Amino acid sequence: MLSNPIQLVHTSDFHINVENEHILLHGNVDESSGVMLRGSVVLNCHETTKVRSISLKFVGKAKVDWTEGLGSHQRHYKDEKTIIKHEWSFLPPNKKTYHLPQGHYKWDFELPLPGDLPESVQNELGQVYYRLKATVERPTFLINYNDKKMLRVSRVLLPSSLELTQSLVISNVWVDKISYDISVPTKVFSMGSLIPITFALVPIAQDLRIRSVSCVLKEYTTLSADEHSKMEGKVINHLRDESFDGWTKTELLPVPDFQSRLIQPDSSCDLIKIKHKLKFTVSLTNADGHISELRAAIPIIISEVSPEEDENALPAYEDAWKSAPYDPQQVAALIARGDLPPSIAITAPNEAASSANRTLSSSDTEEENDNLALPWEGIDISRVPSYTTAIRSNRLYSFSGSLPGYDAVPGRTSNTIII
Repeated sequence: MLSNPIQLVHTSDFHINVENEHILLHGNVDESSGVMLRGSVVLNCHETTKVRSISLKFVGKAKVDWTEGLGSHQRHYKDEKTIIKHEWSFLPPNKKTYHLPQGHYKWDFELPLPGDLPESVQNELGQVYYRLKATVERPTFLINYNDKKMLRVSRVLLPSSLELTQSLVISNVWVDKISYDISVPTKVFSMGSLIPITFALVPIAQDLRIRSVSCVLKEYTTLSADEHSKMEGKVINHLRDESFDGWTKTELLPVPDFQSRLIQPDSSCDLIKIKHKLKFTVSLTNADGHISELRAAIPIIISEVSPEEDENALPAYEDAWKSAPYDPQQVAALIARGDLPPSIAITAPNEAASSANRTLSSSDTEEENDNLALPWEGIDISRVPSYTTAIRSNRLYSFSGSLPGYDAVPGRTSNTIII
């Protein structure tokens, strides 16, 4: 027996980088214009490496799997659907093996994602997931290189959405008992927020007292498979106030945050749908001592991110440097050379990676001339340069040091309004 097990040591490391693992779609399924998925596949070869092909697959799937009934009446329901699928071939399969010399290789990729993608869901009976998988296929008897990255898709409503500005109110009269208004300020609440629930109660019957007030946040999951559906409900959070002083009061019900894994955002796809409701119970003690209960419910929307917390919103110019690029080493080198300002996170194409497509292992393969890099290669020339970059360009400017007064602009008078 060997005291130390033999470990296989790879002579290369291989991984996927993406700009953002959390993809935010803005607006509902009818409004959202989608978003661009961008990233790169990186292969670092510590020595000459034999490769048959290099590919990347992106897939989004919905799955459900549950059992109903007992014994001989038990039935199993299962279904799976592909929501989206795409594949990139960076080094296509070839009869001859590619020989990649020692070095750093990077293949950039991008894919427009439609705005009607369902949100990610993780439920014990069903899930909606999105995954990237990159593969380096090696010759026979050599271990392939693989890397996977899970992406999370969420939806945030536009600030102009009616659901964000419209309050919800239940208003009614229990004849000869009580008049009541139960309200929440909006229909949409984000994870980790507080739901303010205002009770405005007016007693009609004499000697009526409030015994307690209860608020419940409930989640409903609907699964579908083989033209059969199943709905499950579970309590996410609740509160009970037994010291409801007076007849008007606002209760605060916390929504669990994402890290707690206790709640899923609202979502809808063919196989799995998630909805939420607020339920209320007002327990009343009558003059003769018997108990009456007032019950009501309001449908609400739980969003993973609120518009105010939208992490994909453009940062202020002075804060743009805080945006983490998906290839920090290369961007750092470009910034050090002055080719990029710190506020721009753009990776340049990898010349070595693209030339690897033309390098085969056969001895009679003709060597190709290296392409000369043009001055603008790797730089997004559609972007306005930063002040730091501009002063390095040695260009002459005719700026006098002050802007003309508004009245001095030709064709303008002091009472002109510009919209």
